[in-house]
Amino acid sequence: MDIYAAALPGCPGLGAKNIRELIDHFNTPEDVWNASEKDIIDLHVLTPAREKAFLKYRRETDLEKLEKKLLGLGIRWCTWEDSTYPSLLAETSNPPAVLYYMGTSPVFEKTIGIVGSRKATAYGIETAGQFARVLSKEGVTVVSGGARGIDSAAHGGVLQEKGSTVVVMACGLDKVYPPENRNLFQQVIDNGGTLLSEYPPGTPPLGRQFPARNRIIAGMSRGVIVVEAAERSGSLITSDFALEEGRDVFSVPGSIWIDSCKGTNQLIRNGAICCTSAEDVLSEYNWKEEKGKPESKYLEPLTIEEEYVFHFCQTEGEVNSEDILQHSGFSVVKLTMILLQLQLKGYIQETEQGRYIIKTGL
Repeated sequence: MDIYAAALPGCPGLGAKNIRELIDHFNTPEDVWNASEKDIIDLHVLTPAREKAFLKYRRETDLEKLEKKLLGLGIRWCTWEDSTYPSLLAETSNPPAVLYYMGTSPVFEKTIGIVGSRKATAYGIETAGQFARVLSKEGVTVVSGGARGIDSAAHGGVLQEKGSTVVVMACGLDKVYPPENRNLFQQVIDNGGTLLSEYPPGTPPLGRQFPARNRIIAGMSRGVIVVEAAERSGSLITSDFALEEGRDVFSVPGSIWIDSCKGTNQLIRNGAICCTSAEDVLSEYNWKEEKGKPESKYLEPLTIEEEYVFHFCQTEGEVNSEDILQHSGFSVVKLTMILLQLQLKGYIQETEQGRYIIKTGL
């Protein structure tokens, strides 16, 4: 690890693009740090104000003290040219020049982002956790932002399977945000996952840093699943970054009556992949591992009510939700939730509005 690289992002106003340009010109972070004032000015990469700030910062920074602080916090770092840097992220248009991380180095073979509303419904929380659990069972690393709601549910789902997950933070790694996730973040590290940030220690979680954080989530991931999002949700920013980088966007459909589902439904109308189970993602990338003898025929056990509806669906090749409603005695809302759960668990699939069949192979 190069302490010169770790020091560069600490300079106020010195962004990832500037750092990459400086390193590209001077060859190494150490060369940037030791370049003469004249060489820095003659390069014309930085504005006069940033030149002044960088030269002042460089004079006042004690590298030995900084390195001792980072290592004492358990923080390591890498540049976009290092082997410990995520390869998918390095290929993006504006990768962070330096990443700080705690836990495992952030290089994983199979990665999927899961994002969504901070003010998620019970449906969204259950869905995010369920998807994360199934993906984790197949060796997929789930990347998310550690925020309240969908992000926390996704990380928590992976931890239930003792899998690895990446928390991309919009602040320094010595800050815990949100504060109630302190234990969650520690569990991520303990289970072989990673806390990751492009911001040096001491950086508070400022609003402008969250959209920048979202580009890292999208950049690290083969695809991004948006579980629940309002029309102006920050999660849609993540999906925009994913599309710009040529990554897949999966969207979980939701109720037309719930505001937090309007964004995800709009994504589907705009061409996102409709995602009703983690199997949709696994099959997209052929990530489903073949096992000698599965312990169970189904992904998840059913409740009594779900079992009743599932058996009703087995009576014919295709059934109508109206027929189930008449025979079951469930309310419309109750039946809708049961049908959604059966789809999420991989038992049935909807062929057209209100019509369902048993999934192939069951």
